[in-house]
Amino acid sequence: MVGAMRARTRCFFASFCLSFLLTPTLLAQKAQKFVPKAITFSGYIAASNAELLKASGLIPGVPLGQPDIQAAAQKLDNTGLFSDIRFTFNGVDLHYALKPAQGVVPAIYENFPWWTNQELEAAVAAKVPLFHGEVVPESGLQNEVAAALTDLLQQKGVPATVIALPRKDTTAGVVFHIDSPPVELGTVNLSGWSPDFSAPLTAIEKAVTGQNYGPGTESVLEAALKAVYGRKGYLDVALQNFAYGEPQFLGGKVTVPVNATIAEGAQYRMGALNLSGDVLMTPDQFAKQAKIHPGDIVNEDLLRQTLAEVAMPYKAKGYLQAEITANPVFNRTSHTVDYSITVIPGAVFHMGKLTLVNLAPDQQALVMKNWALHAGDVYDETYPPTFLNRNKNSLHALDGWSASYKQYANQDTHVVDLVITFRPGGPVN
Repeated sequence: MVGAMRARTRCFFASFCLSFLLTPTLLAQKAQKFVPKAITFSGYIAASNAELLKASGLIPGVPLGQPDIQAAAQKLDNTGLFSDIRFTFNGVDLHYALKPAQGVVPAIYENFPWWTNQELEAAVAAKVPLFHGEVVPESGLQNEVAAALTDLLQQKGVPATVIALPRKDTTAGVVFHIDSPPVELGTVNLSGWSPDFSAPLTAIEKAVTGQNYGPGTESVLEAALKAVYGRKGYLDVALQNFAYGEPQFLGGKVTVPVNATIAEGAQYRMGALNLSGDVLMTPDQFAKQAKIHPGDIVNEDLLRQTLAEVAMPYKAKGYLQAEITANPVFNRTSHTVDYSITVIPGAVFHMGKLTLVNLAPDQQALVMKNWALHAGDVYDETYPPTFLNRNKNSLHALDGWSASYKQYANQDTHVVDLVITFRPGGPVN
């Protein structure tokens, strides 16, 4: 017989096929073991031949039989990185042809405070062949990464349980997380504040201490600072020199201290406050309803309340998605800021179906008799919350009742279905 023949083709777990090429002579001796002159791989450029060889468990110079060759292919398959694996052995060279799998996603490290992400990825890669920062979810490689992370923590004296979870946002990824022991923020030390801010900043330090350690700590602290300083006109406040201290494993939990400096910046006063565009209130109405005025120290809470007053007439006319923005223009010399308030009304929504919950038929009939917002009408978002008070003289059958409201706005049809749930007792709404 001239040439080679295919002795067998097997598929393991329907994920890859193994093709074992034997010459006629070797076919008769297939139970024997051989020492391949070379063991090579093709089709997978993300790893070197040496990495693939290590991941397969094959050792050059060690005699191999068909079960050994298939077992090596199975090890590669268990990583989840390959959709198809085929091997050939002609009595001299052993070769694996690999086809990369789809669905490879980044590995993300959530609460490992001893390392930066780059350091941790390098440490895991040193322990796990074929790991280059990506895994296939629910694969053997994912399990190997979790085991490597567990081992690294053990070396730090922390007996930990590491779990892998799908990423919570819309971006694909596998999140590796220390499930136990708890990893928490320890003492939070903020410096650089003025005495006037001692009480609120001490409260922030206390509130953050004991929270879960994670990548969002800095942004959470910065948002809290901006809320405090924004009420006093310090609009340039910034968090600087943010750093985690050395993690400590004590009392069955890991605590990570936090240090940061506050750069307060200058205090700003309100310059001009202009309302422009197609607005539903006159300048006099706006001046009367505004919660902050030119010359006042800027208070961002009062500015938001002012924007809510601007939005109210739009909500009453069906513009449920009206966008009200205040664009600041800073004068860094005079420390004043001008705000230009603009409105983008958006689509008009209309009333859809009204559902009343927990009322007897006679009570429902009474409500419907007094209800003035009917299907097809422009939806007034300010009407339901004030319905009982507006009609209290006509709704004596509901004396002592309260109500809660849920509106369901269809973004395609611009129709609002409303569910009102009535309950005895509670504040009148």
